[in-house]
Amino acid sequence: MSALETPMGSVRSLSRTPPGRAAASWRRRQVVSLVGHDVAVPSFRLRMAALRPLLEANGFDTRVVALGRGREWLRVLRRTGAWRASDVLVFQQVKLLAGERAYVERLCNRWVLDVDDAIMFRRPRRTGEDAATAMWRQQRFRSMAGRCRLVVAGSQSLAGIIGDAAGSLAVLPTPVNLDTYPVARLPERNHVRFAWIGLASNLRYLRELIPVLERLRADGLRFEVRVISDLLPDLRGLPCTLIPWSEAMEGEALADCDVGLAPLPDDPWTRGKAGYRCIQYAAAGLPTVASPVGAQREVVLDGDTGVWGRPPQGWGEAHPRMWEDVGLRRRMGAAARTAASRYALSTFGQSYLDHLRQLSALPGGSLRRAVHGEHTSG
Repeated sequence: MSALETPMGSVRSLSRTPPGRAAASWRRRQVVSLVGHDVAVPSFRLRMAALRPLLEANGFDTRVVALGRGREWLRVLRRTGAWRASDVLVFQQVKLLAGERAYVERLCNRWVLDVDDAIMFRRPRRTGEDAATAMWRQQRFRSMAGRCRLVVAGSQSLAGIIGDAAGSLAVLPTPVNLDTYPVARLPERNHVRFAWIGLASNLRYLRELIPVLERLRADGLRFEVRVISDLLPDLRGLPCTLIPWSEAMEGEALADCDVGLAPLPDDPWTRGKAGYRCIQYAAAGLPTVASPVGAQREVVLDGDTGVWGRPPQGWGEAHPRMWEDVGLRRRMGAAARTAASRYALSTFGQSYLDHLRQLSALPGGSLRRAVHGEHTSG
């Protein structure tokens, strides 16, 4: 077995039903393979790896297959054994080429495509640059989505972008394990602790708030920006502290803050983002000031669990009382924590399990007719 094909639990048999034996007399656990380019990235860790214990506890065997980003075609041929051994393939953010799709489909034709980014576009390389929305990128996505029995989107906003590319479409936001997020105390103190959490590659979004933060400081607001990441951004002398990120401590680090910050520009790429930063703030019981872009409009309820910051002046004046009124922050934080139950890991896992049970129970090729109606793939 390749080191990139990792089983969890024992696979009792990976062969197909032996010729001449009645299927009723031969039973094995269904094999679900979770496939990603890089299985260490947050989207795979939070959405796919989180499923494994639940799938194993409910009668499935699981494999994690790291496809890599090497030569197309070769990456697929190297995983032939994984395709052949699988009953269901869940591709996380993967778009196969036409020939790759045809090859894999001959070996396993029950596919799910899981997406929590607008992978039909290319992310802008720099702030202010337009997202690449070339038609060939969109067509490649549509062809992949059309071959899948189910497409799972990380937000309603992303589902709207996917549209009719998917014959069957479910919305399952990226989950949080609420047990690992202590609730923020939000004490009275002489300054406000802003929180920002995320990958260093996304710090450019935080840097766009520099003029807003400078204006707030000039107006007399005392604050500190706590950056929970792997790199300290240059905020031009503004008070900023790096809290090195780790999965074990992110919940506690957020609980020691007062307000979550979630700035985003409005472009085709960001409209497809899953809003996970805002979900984490809610899990920690933090009110959030967020750009009303994509899934952030779904997660942050304006005036209830936080406020929307609209440019250009909206960020600084999103809700002046929030900076000074700890009671308001506490009410919004409590509402955010309650709303976070919508994103509980148990809810996400059970919904995914129900979909996979339905998919694995049906004979190849029949899901769209039996459940979702006819569909012609692109």
